[in-house]
Amino acid sequence: MRLLAIAFAVLAAAALPLVPPAEAKPKRQDAPIPAAQQEPGTLLSYDRIALPRNYRAKAWRILYVTRNYRMVPILSTGLVVLPDKAARIPMERKFVAWAHPTTGIARQCAPSLRDTPLKSIGGLNDLVAAGVVVAATDYPGLGTAGPIGYLVGKGQAYATIDSVRAAKQIPGVGGGRDFALWGYSQGGHAALFAATLADSYAPELSLKGVAAIAPPTDLATLLRANLDSVPGRILASFTLSSWSVKYRAPLSPLVDGRAEALVAEVSRSCVDDLGGKLDALAAQKGLKQGFLKQDPGKVETWEGLMAANSLFRFNSRVPALIIQGAADDIVKPEVTTQFVRTSCRSGARIEYVTLAGKGHGGSMDAGYRRAVSWLAGRLAGEPPRSNCR
Repeated sequence: MRLLAIAFAVLAAAALPLVPPAEAKPKRQDAPIPAAQQEPGTLLSYDRIALPRNYRAKAWRILYVTRNYRMVPILSTGLVVLPDKAARIPMERKFVAWAHPTTGIARQCAPSLRDTPLKSIGGLNDLVAAGVVVAATDYPGLGTAGPIGYLVGKGQAYATIDSVRAAKQIPGVGGGRDFALWGYSQGGHAALFAATLADSYAPELSLKGVAAIAPPTDLATLLRANLDSVPGRILASFTLSSWSVKYRAPLSPLVDGRAEALVAEVSRSCVDDLGGKLDALAAQKGLKQGFLKQDPGKVETWEGLMAANSLFRFNSRVPALIIQGAADDIVKPEVTTQFVRTSCRSGARIEYVTLAGKGHGGSMDAGYRRAVSWLAGRLAGEPPRSNCR
């Protein structure tokens, strides 16, 4: 059990403040893809989630239109939480768009379809106390027809931004232009990508800041560094399986037939519950440490995909908070530090916080309160700090 706890600390949703349970998960939503003229962010349906009376917020599951990485219309599900403390005048309400960490790449791994969907939102209690409206995408392919674009920067970024557009259309929610982005691990990657695209993709919105904990940036370097670990092989399996379908990129240059079958088996598991973690752990046992025949970062097609979905610098003038555990053995601190240094040299405004002794999961546990406080400050108009040198 000790090995299991260590191996999957990265993959589980972070240990967050307790949130009340929701009602049983609904059936999967199967709506046809809208016509090409359908605007991104169009809300197609919203279903109220029952919360205990002492929980001072309202919540909905939503289905909305977004775009994939090629700007083709696609559907996504998600969650919206409206605190009772939100501004009384709808146009004065401000948003935080949450991007979740790895849950899996199978359709049923969507956070909004889980038994306790609100548990998936990082720092939710603190966000509710701050009175901000929270929009939390599942990403396309989780909860809707797939395939999911796991760590596909543009697709996940568009879905994160469009969750805010959709939330504003729920009767009684409304909202103004101001929003902030917030993500952890896979979600940190999505949030940083969204920050670089927000001005051009959603000019009617006004992005005030982005906070990310343990964001993967240089994907090829991280994949190579992690193949010797159990979580690394599982995350590599998710990436290879997702991209082979999303981009129609053949796996044959990278793995043999036996390994390809094991990659597919690993990818059927959701890793945000104990049963799914055990299934993924069992499935990956057949994958040797060097199960890849070649480095994807050096194979034609795959090399380009790795580069296109990596972040080598933060190409935005929006203020950013990046929190990184110094003992993270999945998102290596030296990779994040190099990303921050390069971004600072390019003129980015970043407050970079390293947490001594904290691993991947521990960085979320220790850092989410600081992140939520920082986000609230940006939305309140407080000037950001930067420790770029």
